[in-house]
Amino acid sequence: MERRRPISELMTGDFTVAETRDPETGITVLVDDDGAPAGLVRAGQAGPAHVVEADTPVTDVLDSADLLHALVSGTPGLVIVREGGIVGVVTAEAIKAEIVDAASSGLVSGPQLGDAQPYGRRTEVGSSRIRCAECGKTNTFRRFSQAGRYKCQYGDHDFVPYWNG
Repeated sequence: MERRRPISELMTGDFTVAETRDPETGITVLVDDDGAPAGLVRAGQAGPAHVVEADTPVTDVLDSADLLHALVSGTPGLVIVREGGIVGVVTAEAIKAEIVDAASSGLVSGPQLGDAQPYGRRTEVGSSRIRCAECGKTNTFRRFSQAGRYKCQYGDHDFVPYWNG
């Protein structure tokens, strides 16, 4: 039986936690007043904090259509948590490398055509948390698209992501 590696094996501990956006640092996890993830900034690229539990299997992340959509849309990475606390970040590049590695190993010795579940099936592995620039509250989304329009979950106003405020 194949060992199901946890996503925490791909994470980096080289990140900072801050309440405000600082584009000069490497990787910054933005947090709300309660210390929960509210955004992720890397090399000036800002996006949602896609929160994933540390013990989530890598295969579940690769199978999540929502997370793959977010990574293709430019999200800088995933915020990894354990018991509610932030323990690391998995960069988009690390996930992309896992996809390439899984695909290439499957070509050599893996499942035959039609045997495998394709990447991007509907696996629930986490949520996207984004601070609203209008009110400062963190909204939670199952799937977030920058092209979409949303109402803030904490008031009668349009949701504006922190990076557009």
